[in-house]
Amino acid sequence: MLTIYQLTLALHVLAGALSLCLFWVPVLARKGGMNHKKFGKVYGTSMHTVAFTGIFASVLVLLFGTGVKPELAAVPHLTEARLQQTYIFAWYLIHLGILIHCAIIHGNQVLVHKRDRSGLKKPLPLAISGALAINGVALTAFGLLNSMILFIAFGALGVVIGVSNLVYIYRKRVSPTAWLREHLGAYLGSGIGAYTAFIVFGGNSILQASGWVQTALWIAPGVIGSFFIAKLSKKYDPPRKTTTLATK
Repeated sequence: MLTIYQLTLALHVLAGALSLCLFWVPVLARKGGMNHKKFGKVYGTSMHTVAFTGIFASVLVLLFGTGVKPELAAVPHLTEARLQQTYIFAWYLIHLGILIHCAIIHGNQVLVHKRDRSGLKKPLPLAISGALAINGVALTAFGLLNSMILFIAFGALGVVIGVSNLVYIYRKRVSPTAWLREHLGAYLGSGIGAYTAFIVFGGNSILQASGWVQTALWIAPGVIGSFFIAKLSKKYDPPRKTTTLATK
């Protein structure tokens, strides 16, 4: 099982590194152009790989504990406490993986069904948005009870994204360009997840930050990304009289 975990982790890191680089190509390319579409698809596939391997590796940790992370048992009297911390963090990583999956699925589906939103009412998009929102509530509550800012921030982000997706799917009236706002916002949201994971793991070990500096680095992608999502929403879908784009 340790070998499976290590291979999964290696694939996760490779896909993550690729995603961090690819993210900027569709962001900077002309919207709707060949590079935007081509690299956007590759980025989406890469991010699905990141999310799946992250969730799978975290589930292995929850199921097998020291069987896949033997270093946790290096000091016997600390093993139980270390395992508990690792399990809690694995829960957070599963949440991050769901967030990324949700963002990519929603971002793709709003393009496919931009003229008729009734096509969005499928089990997978609804289930993953609902799961993200519900898990976000639990994560936020846990963070509040234990003064864990990272859990509060990304739990709340999960609630906002999950509920926002469902509102878009079921709202009777939306503007003609609302799909574009949803698409851009979703893909930027996936980027928030990717860069947060990088900082939490790779960046943290490189920068050796601690205390409030570490926490600030962890939540910085979410804050910056949310700002740009709001800016792009105003640019591509400014407030106007809404029209009915069918949802049945």
